[in-house]
Amino acid sequence: MPTTVDNEEADRSRTELAGLAALGLAYVFAGLGLFYGLAIDSMQVFTAAVIAILVLLAVSMGIIVRNEPFVSRENVVISVCVFVAVALFLGLSTFTALPYTVLVGVLILVGVIIPGLVLQYGPSIVN
Repeated sequence: MPTTVDNEEADRSRTELAGLAALGLAYVFAGLGLFYGLAIDSMQVFTAAVIAILVLLAVSMGIIVRNEPFVSRENVVISVCVFVAVALFLGLSTFTALPYTVLVGVLILVGVIIPGLVLQYGPSIVN
């Protein structure tokens, strides 16, 4: 009696697999750019690599929100708040002279506390 194997890769087309491979390579190149910017002490290269990583994170979040079956509005609220928190942290640390404790406080406030308050006390979120 033959058994069927539920393989996630069998459900994806070659185009989707090539796109995911390209996204993975883009992450590798962005990481190499980040390392290169640190190695040559170039803030411009480092900033460009950080921006590339943020764009790749946005693309990855878009793919996850579109494809995953467990997508809910709660997950969208959390992912948007975390993305904004990371962008604020990187932007404020790059362009201001705020102390590290303030930066971490902003990161925790925007990435943890605000989504918790929105999900707990905000309007009822129903799928």
